[in-house]
Amino acid sequence: MDKILYNGRCDAMTLQKIVAEIETLESRWNKLLFIVGLATAEDKKLANALTIPYVNVSLLVSEKLQELPKANYPLKVGEVLNDHLSSYSAPILWLGNIEILFDKQLKQHPVRLLEQLSKRFNLIVSWPGEYKENTLIYATPEHPEYFKCRELEGKIIEV
Repeated sequence: MDKILYNGRCDAMTLQKIVAEIETLESRWNKLLFIVGLATAEDKKLANALTIPYVNVSLLVSEKLQELPKANYPLKVGEVLNDHLSSYSAPILWLGNIEILFDKQLKQHPVRLLEQLSKRFNLIVSWPGEYKENTLIYATPEHPEYFKCRELEGKIIEV
């Protein structure tokens, strides 16, 4: 198998790993696969190469929430995502640009929100941080949106 992403970090072995995990998603309670280490452009290219619809979460959520009072944001994030994901007939969806989920105004636990959605939808999520010592990490400790999660449902593939 040739490299799908030229000048990217995803090689044939990583692609095979992703495809193998996709095939096992349906049998899990949480149908969730985190991909750690891809750049934004890489994840979209990879989703396209695998013919998986790509959802830009930050764009979607910010567009839908701008019409609402800020006090309603925490109540509506999950609903906005659920409604949008329901509009697809594809067996799996790729969520990228999830950075908005870490915004303190939204009062969300991004991993728990994604786990909840993955009970209904098969999801691949581009994690915008890193994976160290069995922990998903976003930002640095001094950053206001710093987040880490050790206990999670789903699989992780590092590239």
